[in-house]
Amino acid sequence: MSELFDAVDALLASRATLPPPAERKRLRAAHGLTIDEVAGALKVRRATVSGWEAGKTEPRPPERDAYARLLDKLAELYPVTPAPAAETAPALDAPVPATFTAVPAPAQGQPLPTEPASDGGEVSAPLEPQVPASDLARPPASATKSTSTSRRPGAKKAAPAGTPVGEGDPRFENGPLAVVDADADGQVVAYCVGGLVLDVPAKSLASLVEWTLAEAKLGQPKLSGPGRAADPLLVLTQAALERYGLPTELSAQERDAGRIPEAHKV
Repeated sequence: MSELFDAVDALLASRATLPPPAERKRLRAAHGLTIDEVAGALKVRRATVSGWEAGKTEPRPPERDAYARLLDKLAELYPVTPAPAAETAPALDAPVPATFTAVPAPAQGQPLPTEPASDGGEVSAPLEPQVPASDLARPPASATKSTSTSRRPGAKKAAPAGTPVGEGDPRFENGPLAVVDADADGQVVAYCVGGLVLDVPAKSLASLVEWTLAEAKLGQPKLSGPGRAADPLLVLTQAALERYGLPTELSAQERDAGRIPEAHKV
């Protein structure tokens, strides 16, 4: 008798109802299961489960019964949430009440009518505008205020926090690069993006590098998740090169190598 029951169970399992492929994937992901975990439990290959979720293939007994049982249990834990009913949009062709009562400012050289004629030819009461024409023609007070935030060239101070040059990253608020120059008195400054000028306290090339990496707040944030932030870029003028003991001209071999000679004192 048990053999007959097993045969009947096998027939039922071969016709077990399965949800659509997209729902199979949703139920697995909702429980935090991976394809490898499902494949290991059902003793099938990973590609087989992927084919079931993509709708390319359908499971067969005896895996079909076990897969249907798994999906039924997951459906009880994670039922489909019905979508909220859409709100009724207001009619676009509804009549618009006439609520505008202000009188526009008169054109240049045209007087404002104060005694319009009625339908019977009689002169009605003077028209009193609810908003004075002078107020309508007057520009808003905020438009007369100056919004200029430009800095004078040569201002030897760093930009305030929140300057948009560094893309909102406080580590690089002074921009990605600077041009370093020195005057006749030996004072060194760095010209940054947006007209910003920084004092450079470094007296040697080593201290210049240290200042650039630790205090100058120069650089560029990374462009993507796996990327890295860009190093700051310094461009030294001829006067700055002389100030820090660097050669102002390179030979053809040095230019090709992209570096100064190994025996240079710096």
